[in-house]
Order: sequence, then structure tokens, then C-alpha cells
Amino acid sequence: MSGASKMARNLLEQEPGRVECHANAASNPNVAQHKAKRHKSGTPYRVKLRTGDLFRIVVSGRDRWALEELRKAGGKGCTPIDNPAPRWSAYVFNLRELGVEIETITEPHEGDFPGHHGRYVLRSGVAPDRKGGAQ
Repeated sequence: MSGASKMARNLLEQEPGRVECHANAASNPNVAQHKAKRHKSGTPYRVKLRTGDLFRIVVSGRDRWALEELRKAGGKGCTPIDNPAPRWSAYVFNLRELGVEIETITEPHEGDFPGHHGRYVLRSGVAPDRKGGAQ
């Protein structure tokens, strides 16, 4: 028998009621409660790829915000410098996972902290889908 299981057995022998002890989060105000999601659905969009394929997606939250920013920017694209947001790369990743074509162009920048940044350009045709629902 391992040391850990011996210790557990000894604790149960010392406190016979220990097996019955457990916390109930619903009755304990000091335990964090599960929070329900505020939105169960998102905004539907119609996506047309450069190949001509057409499909629908539903996005919400920051991913929806990023998609709208990309739509507004058109061929100029968006950068984290011009359109500040905490996690542009994550929003773009999530949209790409849904099938949206987004190009990343690496650009240098100057200033106090010279380096490079990504410019994200929407290459798919994206429009709000008034019919709704993802297919």
C-alpha cells in the first residue's frame, strides 16, 4: 500500500464521518457559482470564399467585433495599432477556424518600440445574413 493511500485510510479511521463530508456550492456563498452565458446565439453572416463557395457562420462577442472591423476596413485591412484590441490574433484565428479567409501581412513599424505587426485583410465576401442560422 502506498504512503498516500495509508494516510487516506488513517484519516477515515480517525474521522468516521469524513466520507459523508462534502461541500455544496449552491448553499455556500463563498464558493463561486457557475455563471450562465449571456448570449446563447450570435449574429449570422453569409460568407463567400474566393472559390465561389457560399456558407453561413454565426459569431458573437469580440469575434463579431473583429469581423465588423475587417468588413469596414475593406482592402486596407486592420492592424492592432489602428484598431486597438487585446487579442487580434485570437479573433482572426477563431474566424479562420470558421472558414473565413483572412490574409496576414507583416509590416514594420518605427517609434519608441520599433518592430513589426500584422495587418489583417478580409479576403472573403462577408455580409449579414438576414435569414439567420448556421448551416
